[in-house]
Amino acid sequence: LDRSKIFAIFVVIAIAVLLLPILVCLHVDGVFGAQASWMATLVPLWLWDAFILFYHSRVIMMGPIHRPENIPPEEWIDPLPMKKRIFSMVRFLLVVIFELLVALKLDNFVKFNWVIVFIPLYLWEATTLYKKWPLARMRIVTVEDLETALGKPFSEFTQAEKELIGKRYSVVPSTSSPDFEAAQKLKARARHDMMKSAFRIVFVLLLLLQLDGYVDWNWWLVFTPFWVMTLLICLANYQAFSEVKQAAAEKDPTLFGMQKETAATGAAAVGTETNYGSVGMDGAATPEATSAPRPDLTEEEREDLKSQVMASGSKLCSKCCSQGFLLILMCLFVGKLQGAAFSSLWIISPFLLAAGIVLCCLGLAIFGITEVPTEGVDFDTGDFVVDGSAESAESTAGPTAGTYAPPPSDKSKETTNSGLTDPDPELGGQEVSQQPLPNDPAPLQSLVGQTNQPDMCPKEEQGQPSSPAELHDLD
Repeated sequence: LDRSKIFAIFVVIAIAVLLLPILVCLHVDGVFGAQASWMATLVPLWLWDAFILFYHSRVIMMGPIHRPENIPPEEWIDPLPMKKRIFSMVRFLLVVIFELLVALKLDNFVKFNWVIVFIPLYLWEATTLYKKWPLARMRIVTVEDLETALGKPFSEFTQAEKELIGKRYSVVPSTSSPDFEAAQKLKARARHDMMKSAFRIVFVLLLLLQLDGYVDWNWWLVFTPFWVMTLLICLANYQAFSEVKQAAAEKDPTLFGMQKETAATGAAAVGTETNYGSVGMDGAATPEATSAPRPDLTEEEREDLKSQVMASGSKLCSKCCSQGFLLILMCLFVGKLQGAAFSSLWIISPFLLAAGIVLCCLGLAIFGITEVPTEGVDFDTGDFVVDGSAESAESTAGPTAGTYAPPPSDKSKETTNSGLTDPDPELGGQEVSQQPLPNDPAPLQSLVGQTNQPDMCPKEEQGQPSSPAELHDLD
């Protein structure tokens, strides 16, 4: 693709995401006139809804997922059953109906109260509670607990028993397995979602009382559930971080700045003191007296503790920053409802600023990087070619050299040996004849001399004097 086309794709994505809030803000500011229709302003929303409804319908018409051949029928579970598909589509239809009723109410096409307009939203919240309630009350049990309770191994459980257990419990291998931690997180997330749903219900009730004219409160008071929920989310994440940090400090006191010598000195001091409570009423030693000193952690365990604390701290920072960002937007929104004179575009100004920065960075990355010409450029592939100079260097380097250079072969001997090239590097790629070895040992000795292997027999025993150069070659 061309660079301009790539950048245009990101621009179109930014427009598709920000077009709807921009149109809503312009409508609220009266830019489209007093007679502008909300149904026309929310055209991008209807297009998004149509696309998502088409996706849900395609998922339903896809039918059940067929079982793979390598999975037995009794172990196969449809990851996307038809019940869940229909349930998700019904939830989304409730949201679409609520959006249509709100747009018709704002255009004065319907005359009933806001309580009736929000009925689809009540049903949507009810489906959320129905979905999260079993997860929030989920009981996590291990395989060992089930085997102890039923008195037989887990492999002997029937399919009906497994299905009944799966509806009531979450079965994990052990309390130290990753599945147990994932189940705990799923249960905690479900409880947090139920808490958020409860705050949303309270907020909707206060909002309906304000919209239908039953009360005339300040808008900052109407949004009280939102302020409380934001504070509780930050406090909950801080409490989770404190628990992780405390658990890590108990396992390794030196992890957060405490000197190991101080801890050891304290332990020695406790050991020298008289422990008057070391014996119980029955004369037996108390657990405090019999508890063995905690062994030192390995370096891997210390790194694991540090990573857990850092992950919890990063989650705390991200949650607080996101809630602070959302709090700024809600303050601008409530200020506008209260009658502030600034433009509604200031409410979405953080999103516009972030989108502008991202597009500028993408533009610099796409158009600012120049292409490096590769034609006519020789790249070093790391290959080493043995030439005469390299061969002489290897010969002087001795047996410690990295590459062995064979001595030049005798052309007279090559002409007499007509055969295949031996791939063995020890033979230096020389051609050896496939004729049978002679019975005379003299030709055999000459043949062995061509293999570039050092002769283990001294030349004095062969009747030949040994020169210093030849001895050097032997070394």
